[in-house]
Amino acid sequence: MGPILYRYIIMEQLIPLGVCIFGLIVVFVTGRMMQLMQILIGSNVTIFDLFELILLTMPMLMLFAMPMATLIGILMGFLRLTSDNELMVMRSSGIKFSQFASPVLSVALLTTGISLVSAIHIMPHTNTLFRMKLNSLGRAALPALLKERTFINYIPGMILFFQSVEPTHLTLQGVYVQDERDQRVQSTIVAEKGQIVYQQERDLLVIKIFNGMITRIQEDFKNAQTVSFQEYELSFRMDELSNKGPVKYRHRSEMTFWELWEESQKPQNIQAGAAAWFAMELHQMLGLPFGCLVLGLLAPPLGSRFRQTNRMMAVLMGISLFLGYYVLLSAGKGLIKNGLVTPSIGIWTANVVTLLLALVLWVHAQKEKSLRMPKWLEQWYWRIIRSLSKWGKRYPTP
Repeated sequence: MGPILYRYIIMEQLIPLGVCIFGLIVVFVTGRMMQLMQILIGSNVTIFDLFELILLTMPMLMLFAMPMATLIGILMGFLRLTSDNELMVMRSSGIKFSQFASPVLSVALLTTGISLVSAIHIMPHTNTLFRMKLNSLGRAALPALLKERTFINYIPGMILFFQSVEPTHLTLQGVYVQDERDQRVQSTIVAEKGQIVYQQERDLLVIKIFNGMITRIQEDFKNAQTVSFQEYELSFRMDELSNKGPVKYRHRSEMTFWELWEESQKPQNIQAGAAAWFAMELHQMLGLPFGCLVLGLLAPPLGSRFRQTNRMMAVLMGISLFLGYYVLLSAGKGLIKNGLVTPSIGIWTANVVTLLLALVLWVHAQKEKSLRMPKWLEQWYWRIIRSLSKWGKRYPTP
């Protein structure tokens, strides 16, 4: 394959790829902002704050959007080449289908490299900055952050629950606190009422709790202590809310590659069963970027072997395969959480299965065999098309 044709095929893939990435990012950002507005409502959030939050969420969103965009982008590029008979002309001139692997791999490796750099070097820092920014905005609207009848985990190592909150005076009714900041002792506090005080000069958040009971249980569950109290205070520095503390108080998505590796190898984490969670995050940091590569290799056979009349069916099958990939990935994560498989098997199974399927389809395309949809799926597809057609005739547009 000559350099001119090589560049032409690359451009045919990059244009729909860029459109897919933009569309998916818009959808993901919109959904993310809807969640954030529920937290930030009532605070003095400017358009610049929202723009900064959007930028900080980009690496995380790109990690999940890039595999799907790679599959659909390359698929749409080859569907256009097929529908305009350009692919048939290339094959007639002596170009083997295996020669298209070079431009396809170039695009797939590009998206894989971008995702890998983003996941390893950028995403942990932006996730931390995102949490810090969100907490700094929440500082100005503390009542909005303390939702009624909602478990709140903004404070690292603690879970809070309030039956009711009076926003004006920051008074609480029905207080529940689970304190896990000291790993040797787990404390549970249940109280009748409370009061939130923010000491601005000391940058300190104080929760005063009245008429309650505190239960302390040691890590080995051999000793327990229950104490009643009339007044109890919990104090937090605001930098604790920004997750500047030790690794054990940070979410796994905010840890770097080597921090996750160290936590997954610590004997105490292995003994407690927590090492698998760190290893799962570590393998996901690598597995999702490589999903761009295997899904990208899956697209050309689909785009080239479907007839022109079956373009929509090719897209349908591509989306179905993408959903199947994430079902395998989610199932693997579920098995990891239940201790049934190792993190490496649970995360990488989806990539291995997809790669094997891609190799089978490439061999199929090399032999120029027509790829047809399963009969049951084709019948289901045309049933949907007929239903939409009837609905359009029944409710015509003005």
